Amino acid sequence: MSAASSNSRRAFLRLGAAAGAAAGLAAACAAPAAPPSPSATAPTDAPPAPTEATSVRLSGDTSPSAADPPVPSTASTAAPAPVPPDKRTLVVVQLSGGHDGLNAVVPYGDGLYYQLRPQIGIAADQVLHLDDRIGLHPNLKSFKTLYDAGKLAIVQGVGYPNPNRSHFRSMEIWHSARPDGPASTQGWLGAFVAEIYKSGDSPFQCVNFGTTIPQALQTSHAPVAALQDAGSFQFLVDRRLPNMKDPLLKTFGQMYGKPARKTPALDLVANDWDTTARGVQTLSGLTEKYQPTAQYPNTPLAHTLQQIAQMVASDVGTRVFYVQLGGFDTHANEKPAHAGLMTQLADSLQAFQTDLEGHGRADQVLTMGFSEFGRRVKENGSQGTDHGAAGPMFVLGSRVKGGLVGDDPDLQHLDDGDLRFGIDFRSVYATVIEDWLGASAPDVLGATFAKLPLIA
Repeated sequence: MSAASSNSRRAFLRLGAAAGAAAGLAAACAAPAAPPSPSATAPTDAPPAPTEATSVRLSGDTSPSAADPPVPSTASTAAPAPVPPDKRTLVVVQLSGGHDGLNAVVPYGDGLYYQLRPQIGIAADQVLHLDDRIGLHPNLKSFKTLYDAGKLAIVQGVGYPNPNRSHFRSMEIWHSARPDGPASTQGWLGAFVAEIYKSGDSPFQCVNFGTTIPQALQTSHAPVAALQDAGSFQFLVDRRLPNMKDPLLKTFGQMYGKPARKTPALDLVANDWDTTARGVQTLSGLTEKYQPTAQYPNTPLAHTLQQIAQMVASDVGTRVFYVQLGGFDTHANEKPAHAGLMTQLADSLQAFQTDLEGHGRADQVLTMGFSEFGRRVKENGSQGTDHGAAGPMFVLGSRVKGGLVGDDPDLQHLDDGDLRFGIDFRSVYATVIEDWLGASAPDVLGATFAKLPLIA
């Protein structure tokens, strides 16, 4: 789709549960606030990622050679046919604060790691070994199970040129996929949804679990929903006046169906009010159709992922889900805080994957995790780590080519104390956009980037 045609799309609609002051109606439809950075046209000449072959070690491959060629997939010929791209769902997990990838994907075979991290380094005998050099944090046992099953790919050394150590600016870069110049007002996932959206489609094609819309999802061309809880996202009226619900909804629809002032956002509300109302009714009945097939941990992330499994199993039509797990800004006393986060992350995602499999939906969902930057290689004086640069990403799912992707961390050749990036994060995005979601990566990202062997 050309940029000109994309720019002609309908305005952004943000849907969220909010109290209706006059009538007790709890549904909010509003255009997003402009991002803090100056508005600018997204550049389309971003430099492509290196095109040389990326090293791949499949799950179970203990060979020490990082240059081994990719091994052909051993998937059974009796496996079910792949789910069509337009029926696939992407779940993005944002690890907010700057995740210490070196203590999650541990280069335990490199003695420099322990020299640079004498207090916070993970002991080699505690590491969950993936091969004779790289292993996982001991609290990532659930990740190790998924890795051994070939359902988890770990992409090492991900970053971008001229890294920025500011939380705000680096996250802005990851959300917009524009490292050079001012960030686009449209996020990379917002651009994807704008490419596929048609009037009348489900208003829940793109969903963030939270109170606001992150920049990654922002677009002026398609609706995006913000949910705090799928079960409570509904139109509410005063309990003393239950018979007022239908008249209030009718009045609300008429009010937005013929707005006094024409704006792109109000036009989108007017055109899609009936669809929105039906969507809210759909969510209100989710709990009647879904029973979990996995035991979820009692954590906020697990609760959110269970709601996503519920929506997937109920065919709500969501193409993109977005969730966040915070707490990764570990400047002091990192080991206990990071250990708890590793447990929550891995155990929640394993339960999510198990639940999807129990409902026969695992081939429909891909989960991708990222953080705005890694941490410094050398620990600081507070038994923590400061803001760094490159770090690992993970991709999880039944259709993933499990294994290690990219070169192991090179602790001898650092850039100002930080890991050098070997894989541009936009290569991961491009792979997900084209090989999973079935869209054009150049149309979404504004440039072409080398793809990675992540999708089976």
